[in-house]
Order: sequence, then C-alpha cells, then structure tokens
Amino acid sequence: MNRSALTFGLVILGLAAFVAYLTLFTVSQTQQALVLEFGKPKRVITAPGLQYKIPFVQNVEFFDKRILDIDTASQEVIASDKKRLVVDAFARYRIVDPLLFFQTLRDERIASARIGAVLEASLRRVLGGSSFSSVVRDKREALMKTILTQVNQEATPFGVNIVDVRIKRVDLPEANMQAIYRRMQAERQREAAGFRAEGEGA
Repeated sequence: MNRSALTFGLVILGLAAFVAYLTLFTVSQTQQALVLEFGKPKRVITAPGLQYKIPFVQNVEFFDKRILDIDTASQEVIASDKKRLVVDAFARYRIVDPLLFFQTLRDERIASARIGAVLEASLRRVLGGSSFSSVVRDKREALMKTILTQVNQEATPFGVNIVDVRIKRVDLPEANMQAIYRRMQAERQREAAGFRAEGEGA
C-alpha cells in the first residue's frame, strides 16, 4: 500500500469517526431523551443504549429518570386555631413524560420553582385548615398524604409524578417562642413569690 492510499484511508476513517460523533449518542440507564428537530420535539427515547440523530438538524435533550428532590424555603402558616407556624417541607418527584415536561417546564431548575410553588400553596391550604396540635402531633401523616394528593393533581400536567411529600420541621415563630418564654418566666416568678410568701407566713 503506497503512502497516498494510506493517507486516503486515514482521511476516510477520520471522516467516519467525525460523522459517528455527530450522529450517534448514548442514553444511559439513568436517563431518558427527547430528540428535537429545529427545536421541535421529534421522538422520545426511554430505553438505554446507542441512538442516532441527524447532524446539524437534530439535537438531544436529556432528562433524569431518577427521583429528584425539591426543598421549599421556610414559610409561615397560620393554623385554624390562629397559631402561627414556621414550616419546612420537601417533595420528591420523577419525570414520567419527557415530552410534556419539556413543553411545560423545560428543565429541572424551572421544575423546582413551579412544583415548589405548588407545594407551598398546598401547605398553606391544608395546614391552614388544621389545628396546631394536628400539625405537630395528631394528624401529621394524614396531612402529608393530603398534601401529596393535591400536589400530584396539580403537577400531573407537567409530566411528573410526585412520589413523596414530607414536613421536615414545624416550629413556632421566634416572636411566639419569646412570648411563651416570657409567660413561663412570669409563671415561675409568681410561683417563687408564692413560696416566699408562704415561708414568711410560717
């Protein structure tokens, strides 16, 4: 084989590798993909493996198959008995329809904001209709199930499934805590004054 034939062969191999690089892509076990043609959805790929696209015409968006977490910021909720609560909660979701997810939310960052807003609204609605003791002790599990159902109903049009909702923490606001602390101090002072009065009387 002469040098020109070898050079030609290497050029062909290089071109083939370049075309393969532009054409082929891999979907992993933890991914699903959406092939776009000029920005418009063309096909959804949920099975892992080697796939193809048309160079310069099609591009690929990847979406996670795994369960994803959303943490909400602490928010104040007024319970049905007028007690103010500071609530921390989180949700876990899975993308079940990549096409719908792409059309409505586009990416995980927007998903966190939109689903987080739905979760916060549901927390205010459900916990606002419940008493302080129900939220803290008696019916916490039942309340979380109600919130999960509500969030799922509102999030289904986004192509996601909410798999879990948890209330991480429920506290009284600092102003309430200080008021309770002052009340406890005053009660202890009254008790101490009563004991002193009894001692002096004896």
